[in-house]
Amino acid sequence: MKLGEKLSQCWLMIQGNLFPWLQEELGPLTEKQQQLITVLELSRVEEFIPSYHGYVGRPQDDRCAIARSFIAKAVYNMGTTSQLLDRLGCDKVLRRICGWEKVSDIPSESTFSRAFSEFSSSELAHLRS
Repeated sequence: MKLGEKLSQCWLMIQGNLFPWLQEELGPLTEKQQQLITVLELSRVEEFIPSYHGYVGRPQDDRCAIARSFIAKAVYNMGTTSQLLDRLGCDKVLRRICGWEKVSDIPSESTFSRAFSEFSSSELAHLRS
């Protein structure tokens, strides 16, 4: 299948199935939220995050949700992690898109910084398959 055909199929699935379902769950979506959801759906960032389940010691905060937030920070053109955390704290829809139900579920700024550093050193921003 050609790349254009595959992207067209993905877009139809996102627009025809995913957006309506999410709007039913979350309410109306802004254009920026739709843009973020599209980037997340196409990038499938979760597939590039190593799993640490089953290891001894304190479990790492959900790296997939933090990775989605890493992408949200870029899509929303936020310059600092502090701006991202402020937005996650007051924007319920963004918070849920990223993977957290409650404000209290969001990790600390230092956890975000460590995770973002890991993502940067692992070249997560240059997703490869």
